Amino acid sequence: MPSFTIIPQSSFLLNETSFFSLVRNKDGMTLRSSTSPQLLFELKESVLLAQGIMDDANQVHLAYIKESGELCYSIILTTGDQQTMTLGKLDIRSQRYDQLLLFPMGKVIHLFYASSHNSLPDVWRITHLFWNGQTWKSAQLGEVVHPRYPLYQVLVDSNSNLHALMMTFSGSRSILLTSVFNGSFYIWSKRQEVLSIPREVVDIAAILTTQDQGHLFWAAKQPGSDSFEIGHGVLDKMNGFRNSWRIEATPAANLEGPWQGMGILQSRGVLSLLAHSNQAILLQTQGSGWKPVRALTGSFSPLQIAQKSEGVTNYTHWLHQEDEQGPLYADLLGLPISPAFPNTVPPSWLSTEPTVDPSKSQWQLEAPLKTHHENQDVLETGQRISVNTVTDSDNLKSIFSKLEETTSTLPSNLENWDEKINSLPEMLNILKLLRSQNELTLNVLQELETKICDMQTQKEVASKKGFWQRWLT
Repeated sequence: MPSFTIIPQSSFLLNETSFFSLVRNKDGMTLRSSTSPQLLFELKESVLLAQGIMDDANQVHLAYIKESGELCYSIILTTGDQQTMTLGKLDIRSQRYDQLLLFPMGKVIHLFYASSHNSLPDVWRITHLFWNGQTWKSAQLGEVVHPRYPLYQVLVDSNSNLHALMMTFSGSRSILLTSVFNGSFYIWSKRQEVLSIPREVVDIAAILTTQDQGHLFWAAKQPGSDSFEIGHGVLDKMNGFRNSWRIEATPAANLEGPWQGMGILQSRGVLSLLAHSNQAILLQTQGSGWKPVRALTGSFSPLQIAQKSEGVTNYTHWLHQEDEQGPLYADLLGLPISPAFPNTVPPSWLSTEPTVDPSKSQWQLEAPLKTHHENQDVLETGQRISVNTVTDSDNLKSIFSKLEETTSTLPSNLENWDEKINSLPEMLNILKLLRSQNELTLNVLQELETKICDMQTQKEVASKKGFWQRWLT
């Protein structure tokens, strides 16, 4: 009988401008938005697996397996409204479950998970569930072999076709098998062997770029040593079914064990590969090769990232340091996350008093709002204002005091005339910036008030119609 140990785990659900934080622990799980200090979703039941993703309307789709065995699917709106559907009950007493993936694509929803074989624990069966707009369907993608966890990834190309990449070990070599799900006819192709690697692969990571170029990375132990090597395969056009994979130059070799994980992210056209062995090493593309950018040794916690940006949907393993909220190497990734501002702290636009970072004389106002209007496209508004200014009230009083002192002594103290005059433009510029900041802040707050009123009206209208009738028909 499999024994499940629920380890606290964090997930970041990202798009180009915002993110959600999904935290799972032994008591359940919580979901928070980067734009609000309040809980958006909370489940007070133990969860074995959970995965979430943002859709184009900034709404969150969740799939999770409860400790009771129930497989559930939830949609959470940005207003906090939510609905949950139970898709079935799984046999958690005799099987293990891993690698839960979720792909909402308009009215079509795809869900994947792997389950262990009843009598062969190293064999994993991959299941695909999808909502076709009317009912849930299921399909079996085949089996893969791995002693710890199932090695498979799912990628979505620009034509809404799904590509399943499955790595299995045959005893002397590892084989990459692929299958394609036609997004128009809802049919899976036959599995094909596309790569053969003459050693045991222990981990994989994959991503599809905005140009439909597929990248697969695998970690394999080098023969006769305790070191690991990362391989790299490329398919130029995933939606060109006659193209074949080719093996590129090795991004990294002779990485000292033990092997702990790897992940791949894309941001601003740059691929970032994380290799975690005895160090957490970040590599980035440079020309036709890979360059090690930074390496750290220390205590890290696992972090799952669900990235939906630049037309790419990507699930990947990542890390964060114990004392940080954001992803490891966030400053080099170009993601909309700053480790200095964890999402459990209210953003500055929700505070009644302006906040100041002592290390920076920069005040930021962020107010992204996204909502869904019945039978209309997504309405989106967001503003980001950043001005270099001083917001401390004591500093403001000091400026006025100096200004008053300067103007009052000008007629009687001509010796320091030049010095006094030279200081006036700087003070006037600061006052202009303060005035400009206050006017901009007032305008944004007024716009926010209008949008919130609109959201409340839309919520009242939408509540009159059944939730699943709106979303799944």
